[in-house]
Amino acid sequence: MKPKNERKDGRENDAYRDVQSLAGTRDRLRILEVLSEAPHAQSELEERIDVHRTTLRRNLRELQERDWITKRSGKVYELTPGGELVLSSFADLLRDIESAAKLGSFRSKIPRGFPIDADVLSAGEIVVNGFDVPFAAVNEFTSFIERADRLQLCVPAINPKYTSVLAQRESATDIEIVGPTKCFETVIETEPTEFDALQRSETVQMIEINEYPSYGICIGEHRCMIVAYNDESGIHGVLRIDNLSSDIGRWMKERYASFKRHENRIETY
Repeated sequence: MKPKNERKDGRENDAYRDVQSLAGTRDRLRILEVLSEAPHAQSELEERIDVHRTTLRRNLRELQERDWITKRSGKVYELTPGGELVLSSFADLLRDIESAAKLGSFRSKIPRGFPIDADVLSAGEIVVNGFDVPFAAVNEFTSFIERADRLQLCVPAINPKYTSVLAQRESATDIEIVGPTKCFETVIETEPTEFDALQRSETVQMIEINEYPSYGICIGEHRCMIVAYNDESGIHGVLRIDNLSSDIGRWMKERYASFKRHENRIETY
């Protein structure tokens, strides 16, 4: 039996080869992107894309054979309507794959049995640390704290960096921090001055609980965030929801309340 993509009249197989051709080298996609701005001569494309002339000619030929670009007089190339559609569709595909990769990476650090499904998670903005942006999620979490007028945090750990930010915000932000004993012990040991400032502030309440959250919950006045941690209790990724009244926003408020219930408390600072 022929493979599925080779059945019928070959259209599936042709489409598969077209995707392979476009994904096979970044240069071909870059040519389509540059020509989407305006027609360009071959010499101009050489400058914009920075490839060898022979490689450029080969890629131009392949794109012409697929009717994604056309050549006018004077070796000026322009995008065809088919090329515009291919470029738009491929850009959407890349965005979907990138979103799926972020969702998968974030979901891998959330405990099994987490009650929120992938469709709901994908409705928010996911930021994860990566090789090219190793502190992307950390910076997003810090930005959330810095911009909040009212802040409720339930976290398994507090990095000294966040303690400093919280201490700086205490006079402008109503802050409530809920966490296990180890969370506050670490802050007391590493940042005693900032902890003392938080403890003495009239706008800050810190609640020590006997439960260990396996993920973080951050709730602001209008936004909320779920925080996924790595094995070293460092932030791996965050999911930001900009609608606190959404289903996931309501779930986060209910979950936060369950962590801070009175029978779960050990001490309140």
